[in-house]
Amino acid sequence: MQFKAVLLAAAATVPFAAGAYTEEDYLAWFKENQTAQPQFAEGDTITFDKADQVRPFIPKEFQSEWIFEGMEMKIKDAGDLSPSDVYKAATEKNKGTAKIASDGAIENYAAGRPFDPAEFKPGKEDGWKMVWNWNYRWQNDGLSVGEVHWVWVRRGGEHSKHEIMTADGGKYAKYYEGGGSFERALAGPYNRFLMSHNAKHEATGYRVNNGEGFAKDTEFREYTGFTSPFDIAGTAFLILRYDDPRKADDSWAYIPSLRRVRRISVEVKSDSLLGTDHTLEDFYGFNGRPMEHDWEYIGTTKILVVARSRNREAVYYGPNGWAIKDDYALRLTDVMKQIPKRSNHPYSKKFIHVDRESGESYYANAFDKAGELWKVWQLTKVWSDDPYVQNNPDKFNKERSPAGTRFQLFQSINVVDLQNNRGTLVPCRGAEAPNKELKDMKRLLDVNYLTEGR
Repeated sequence: MQFKAVLLAAAATVPFAAGAYTEEDYLAWFKENQTAQPQFAEGDTITFDKADQVRPFIPKEFQSEWIFEGMEMKIKDAGDLSPSDVYKAATEKNKGTAKIASDGAIENYAAGRPFDPAEFKPGKEDGWKMVWNWNYRWQNDGLSVGEVHWVWVRRGGEHSKHEIMTADGGKYAKYYEGGGSFERALAGPYNRFLMSHNAKHEATGYRVNNGEGFAKDTEFREYTGFTSPFDIAGTAFLILRYDDPRKADDSWAYIPSLRRVRRISVEVKSDSLLGTDHTLEDFYGFNGRPMEHDWEYIGTTKILVVARSRNREAVYYGPNGWAIKDDYALRLTDVMKQIPKRSNHPYSKKFIHVDRESGESYYANAFDKAGELWKVWQLTKVWSDDPYVQNNPDKFNKERSPAGTRFQLFQSINVVDLQNNRGTLVPCRGAEAPNKELKDMKRLLDVNYLTEGR
């Protein structure tokens, strides 16, 4: 046992060899996962000497980040993560009406979950069904995050002297344990407002304002802003996603140095976002237009994830500061394969794991144009109806998710570039899914006001 522990410790110190890992390697782990049986139980705390118990339920390419000397993985069932009753009612009412056209577009869809994932079979047909389920998952009126941080972390070193550890009297320091060299930190708010296929608006055809005025022909509008550091303060992105699945987005960026709003192309949304390891398209796990890609349904896995955190904010630890110290639940996920249609898209393929019950994503990986593993994502969640969310006066966001929202809010979205040995940690501080009014959202999400206050 002592010799085995030494071998495990040695293996854990070696960075994952991304260039040697291909789609075939990932699918080999996927196949092994199908027959794996948990050797742990509710309430167990998995430490390094017990790591073999959890390896089958952690994608192999991410094991070196989750498994290390000093790890603490508390096993805790996440309980019932089913969506709001209003979404369930819309699903039942509209069951069997949505169809997939020959080009993959969804047709005759109203609201709720379009397709039953229990009926999915591996292949392209159900790949399209899965991505439309993903696109129309339950989100209340949308998401509001008071303060999103984008922290660039290089493997090795430490970060005790970085400005994020001392800012505002050190209020963030408690969230960043462990190692890793912090290179840069960006910050700013985020807002998304759903205007069509919203289960809460059955009386008006599931559309905000009956689909008129500012909400006309619109699925959602999304704002991503940056307030620091000084050299990018005021930069903002606005995306308008049309209700027509075949119609390309309208997207704009305000660049303070140019003092003007500029339209951005589809290519920009798959480029590095202001030097981070994320793209606008990577948000949520996938935030692009489904029609710009092809899709395959791969099957199901059971993976250990932070599905219902015990902490309001993400707490990072580990040798590189990339791991999350929290409760981990074994969740059934459906896996879809994203295959970009554009030849100049940076990824050749991406696999996305989505919770069967809640519809939210926990994990994804992407391969470069040569077919070698490039990036891995871990997404962690808090539950909107838990007491520490409902009753905690949040210093990061004054908005609130009403009781009964039943939504997995972002806690963090973290990506590691395994080829560059760098990650971007994205804690979403004060994430909420509040009830929103059109009149309150028009000013924030109108391109004519994109430069205001900047």
